[in-house]
Amino acid sequence: MKWILFTGTWRLTDEEVERDVRAAAREVIVRGDGIITGGATGVDYFAMDEGLKAARNPRHVRAVIPAYLESYLKDYYDNWCQAPVTRADIDALGSLLRKMKAIDPINLIEMPYTTITQEHYNRRHDEEIKYASEVHAFQVNESTGTQDTIDKALRAGLPISVHKKYTI
Repeated sequence: MKWILFTGTWRLTDEEVERDVRAAAREVIVRGDGIITGGATGVDYFAMDEGLKAARNPRHVRAVIPAYLESYLKDYYDNWCQAPVTRADIDALGSLLRKMKAIDPINLIEMPYTTITQEHYNRRHDEEIKYASEVHAFQVNESTGTQDTIDKALRAGLPISVHKKYTI
């Protein structure tokens, strides 16, 4: 089994991005591979949600987050709950990550931090790459975080098998 890293914007998406990510996630799960994400809103959420819906084995969907779960969600509410990301988006993300952890704690890879800086988010990209066999990137408006993950994947020799670019 291969682990496919889904990376993309957490902030700004539209119906086309969501449709493309969900279709790619279903394809990965149906062929028997696993999905790994950075556990964020947007692209990561769509991939995890669709992966869990399609998976025969829910252990085939994992997330790497840059802190302990409750600290991560607090950081989201305190620092990232602004348009277009809503409280409802963060609530849905929290519910999904808790569900994944309840299925099997290995599904949620929590980095050992309670305070989060940009450096922790960058370290999360490094951790995602460690688990991945290849990358599916869904880059909106030249997202720098997505590009950081792509660059790290290329340096690690991982294939970028899907790289869609969007302008919203």
